[in-house]
Amino acid sequence: MSKPIGVRVDSKQEEIWRRFKEFVEEKYGKKHTVLGNELVKALQLYLELYERVSNSKKEPETQLIKERAGDIEVKPLKEVSYDLLNTIVACRAYLEQIEEEAEDLPPSAREKFESLRQALFKAQKIIQERIEAIK
Repeated sequence: MSKPIGVRVDSKQEEIWRRFKEFVEEKYGKKHTVLGNELVKALQLYLELYERVSNSKKEPETQLIKERAGDIEVKPLKEVSYDLLNTIVACRAYLEQIEEEAEDLPPSAREKFESLRQALFKAQKIIQERIEAIK
């Protein structure tokens, strides 16, 4: 059985609380019954990260937390960045393949393809710059 608890959020941190609630609602399509569970998970992740960073004396900015099958895993940011880069490159290739195979695309669809292509290119550039900064 759940137990209601109350906390006060400083007005400077209110935006973070709002973003967290929006994240939960986007993830589940609702906040009721899941907001508390997600908050507890976030607190567990925070404590785990703090514990690992404190024990290994690493800076938290060099690590990323990932949830996998209920377990908490801390992965190096560089490894995650390469994973993201590979995903973006694969998406760009897949997009080009779809566009080549599609014969009669209306102009609006071609504009959407171009917009998506540009967004993927920008994302790839950002990730590549992040990887270079980590080296």
